[in-house]
Amino acid sequence: MPQFYKVVFNAEELDAIRRACDAQSGREDRLLDEAAGGSLEAAVVQESRADDMLLIKSTVSIFKPGQTILITADDLETIKKCLKDHAPSGAGKSAIKKIDDSLSNVAERR
Repeated sequence: MPQFYKVVFNAEELDAIRRACDAQSGREDRLLDEAAGGSLEAAVVQESRADDMLLIKSTVSIFKPGQTILITADDLETIKKCLKDHAPSGAGKSAIKKIDDSLSNVAERR
């Protein structure tokens, strides 16, 4: 059974997360278009990455400000990477701190 982590984001943080995930999803789609001209293996790997990013983008779209979110460490790490790449300051930085705190808190309870 997967371990779930709790995290709560405010409206500004969620906006930064949504924008960062949208930007990363667009990037993965562009990379998929480029991979189509290469090897089958590279195209399959990139299609998987694009699909994973689309899933994360869709997932964060349903989050509400102040809502306690239960989410896996892998998904939190994906969101964190998007924020680092596309929203490294302001609300993005605040969301990254909350992600790190959430991951640390659960790790301490084990």
